[in-house]
Amino acid sequence: MNENLTYKPIILGEDVETAAEVFWPWHEEEHSTIIVVGSATKSPRLSFVERLISEIQTQDREAVYRITTSDKVLGVRFDSDAILWSEKMPDPSELYEDRDVFINNRRFFSSAYFNLIAFSKGVTRSDLMPPTSYKWHMEGPLNGYIRTIENLEESHALKNELKHELEKLCRVPWFKSKENGTVYYLEESEDLTIRALSFLRAVWSFWAMVGKLDEPQQMVLAVDIPRELLEVTLNPLVTEIVSVSFNILRYLSYETTLGLLLSSEMMYPAPEKQFRNKIVFNTDLDSDFNLNSDDIKLAINPLLYEKWDKGEPNTGVYFDDFIGSQVILNPNIKNCL
Repeated sequence: MNENLTYKPIILGEDVETAAEVFWPWHEEEHSTIIVVGSATKSPRLSFVERLISEIQTQDREAVYRITTSDKVLGVRFDSDAILWSEKMPDPSELYEDRDVFINNRRFFSSAYFNLIAFSKGVTRSDLMPPTSYKWHMEGPLNGYIRTIENLEESHALKNELKHELEKLCRVPWFKSKENGTVYYLEESEDLTIRALSFLRAVWSFWAMVGKLDEPQQMVLAVDIPRELLEVTLNPLVTEIVSVSFNILRYLSYETTLGLLLSSEMMYPAPEKQFRNKIVFNTDLDSDFNLNSDDIKLAINPLLYEKWDKGEPNTGVYFDDFIGSQVILNPNIKNCL
């Protein structure tokens, strides 16, 4: 970690009641998790998050990583081999404190990846390929999948597609720029499992990249999570894999100098993953945290709705769940609505 850098809290905006500035100490462990919830079209969420990222990037150009969707790809591409790097090492010895966590994470990534592929092809996991095994004292579980795929008969209907999916793990594309940090762009597809596979590759790659760092680095991973990946009713397999992926990222925020910044139309999974800081703007009616719903309105300071009625739609609510506070927030936004 660069000891010459001085990190500063970011001003989120102003407390409407007291006119006091509201800060997010993004670099402090106690404040390492934040979610910004709001409609993509009726709230300032997107511009607000861009400002947060820009200010962190100004403080440290190595700090920001992003998993996002965008029509416009920015930055210089580099292909990360961190997944393969992480699979070259054996399972840790029993003396390693987080041994079981590391082993379970590696097994999850491989099994989830190929379970999703099987689902996308409309076949069972056993029909996709035979059972796999790996030499735990020499390597990671992905190597077992690699050998099994290589040994499939050439006549196997999905062998070439499986080899192509393996190639995507060998060279995971990230884009780096001064403005946006290091970014992974999620694949766009009408097929939900294709998008889920892309998200899983992003999380897997980032997890491996963190492990590959030579020195500690203060980081923030900003995730623009597509709503479809959070809809339990659409595909339980996808939502379960996304949930476990967030468990892994959340654990990284406990054990490393990583902050998590989620940007979403939904509040889920922030409460379940014990995110401390929550900022909520106006949402669509079918959001899981609609500030206009009767049940939620009862718990919100009426000042919010007064501001909306006065033509100030950017006003939101900031919750600090650790101390149990609620602040009506006039957000500091660039390029606001």
